[in-house]
Amino acid sequence: MRKNYILICTLGIFIFTGCGKKIKEIKPPIKEENNQTITIKPPVKEEPIEEEEIIPEEDTIEEIIQEEPQKELGIYEWKSNDEVISQGIATKIVVVKSKRVMVLFDKDNNILSRHRISLGKNNIGTKLKQGDYKTPEGTYSIIDKRPDKVYYRELLLDYPRAIDRERSKKLGFSAGGGITIHAQPNWNWDGHGNDYTLSNDWTEGCIAVTNEGMNTIWSTVALGTEIEIRE
Repeated sequence: MRKNYILICTLGIFIFTGCGKKIKEIKPPIKEENNQTITIKPPVKEEPIEEEEIIPEEDTIEEIIQEEPQKELGIYEWKSNDEVISQGIATKIVVVKSKRVMVLFDKDNNILSRHRISLGKNNIGTKLKQGDYKTPEGTYSIIDKRPDKVYYRELLLDYPRAIDRERSKKLGFSAGGGITIHAQPNWNWDGHGNDYTLSNDWTEGCIAVTNEGMNTIWSTVALGTEIEIRE
């Protein structure tokens, strides 16, 4: 009987204490300050925030030029008399008089070709009157393409427009007309004199290119194509 009593007591102690040791509950540390109990919480680990990579959209040539006009990225710098860069149909022609260059663009503003040019023999400023030998400045359209007995081929501009006529009228002049993009005179039919003609401004206000350049322009430019002539 005594043995059974001892066994029962032993089992009771084992059940009460578990595995023989009572596991202490883990609690956050407590700090007493000014007789107040403050629970100190463990610091929260912040996960690093991944920054979303922003991929800029590609700018068009015209947008780049507007942002960096002083550079123009060499777009309006001729490298040879005639430079064909890609194939396509021109939707815009840009002439920069100060650089003696003509550039043809397609609808996506890609460069199709670039051409060295000659201007009117009085090459400073825009055209104001008939017979001043100046090349006009402004935005025009190609309204005719035709062979020419003197200059091989030519593309006629719709100069003068209303703004040109009004300006000339205020000055008491006639605005003139007959402004074209034309090729070389008969004596330079084979292009042997291109370096000479393109080194000089000799037209009566028109824009002159080589015969080879004219062939490229002729096949690329349709009637109605816009031409912008800049200073």
